[in-house]
Amino acid sequence: MPGVSSAALAVTVPFYMTMSATLFDVNRDTVAHSGRFGLQAGSPELFRTVGTRVIRGRSFTDADRAGATAVMLVSQAMAKTLWPGRDAIGECLRIDVDTVPCRTIVGITEGIKQSSLSNDSGMQYYLPLAQSHAEHALLFVRIEGDAGRFAETVRRRLQRLMPGVSFVTVTPMRDIVDPELRSWQLGATMFVAFGVLALVLAAVGLYSVIAYGVAQRTRELGLRMALGARTPDVLWLVLRDGVRFAILGVVVGGGIALAVGRSIEPLLFAERATDPLVFLAATGVLVLTAVAASILPARRASRVDPSLAMRFD
Repeated sequence: MPGVSSAALAVTVPFYMTMSATLFDVNRDTVAHSGRFGLQAGSPELFRTVGTRVIRGRSFTDADRAGATAVMLVSQAMAKTLWPGRDAIGECLRIDVDTVPCRTIVGITEGIKQSSLSNDSGMQYYLPLAQSHAEHALLFVRIEGDAGRFAETVRRRLQRLMPGVSFVTVTPMRDIVDPELRSWQLGATMFVAFGVLALVLAAVGLYSVIAYGVAQRTRELGLRMALGARTPDVLWLVLRDGVRFAILGVVVGGGIALAVGRSIEPLLFAERATDPLVFLAATGVLVLTAVAASILPARRASRVDPSLAMRFD
């Protein structure tokens, strides 16, 4: 069909239909209990269609059919867990439902999220569909463009090809993933909203303090100007106080954030609570906010009339 770049059959769908099985390491003759192992079986076009890269080794081919040498691919996390410091390619595993001696690992894939965006172990293995015990399969279709608008076109085409099926259901993958993202998006929105509110309150407070300080120092500033202080000197004098407040706040707030950051890390998605880039960005925003909040009082101070300031009581 025009607009379809690839398609593949598979037996599970991330966040919707998952499977797992017990694995046996044949070389060491021990059951592998190092976490939960997700199972996926698919046709040779599976990895291209779902967008999972094969990092090392090879993907499935049409030669991986029933009766041929049994093969499998494993995720990078699974390879590092079961064979630390060794190359997993060439190792042999047996699944608890297998009658063959073992399956040879022929490729390593990048990690994916299969059942949870935050707590997924990333340990996943893949079987050729022709060598699996699957009794059903689903069709994955990669669309060029907006898959949501193309879903009904795909459904109608499949319905004609499958007249015995009462109704073919086509679901865009984002409709399955969006519910998993919604809570994280809501949390991120709330973090941003409260952060902006705190930043505005800090800017208003800093402006008030600097403005009050300028009003209290009107005579001093006028005297400085009468003795030859230039406008940039007065501007810097006031801005320096604002920046000093900001740096002090960054040091104290940064220390508190480092101390309590670990406790809020579970609320963050794919981000460390002690990420230095985040702290650097926050420091820059706070210093710029302090400068912005100090500009108006600084400009007001630079326009003080020395003659009026000298008579100021």
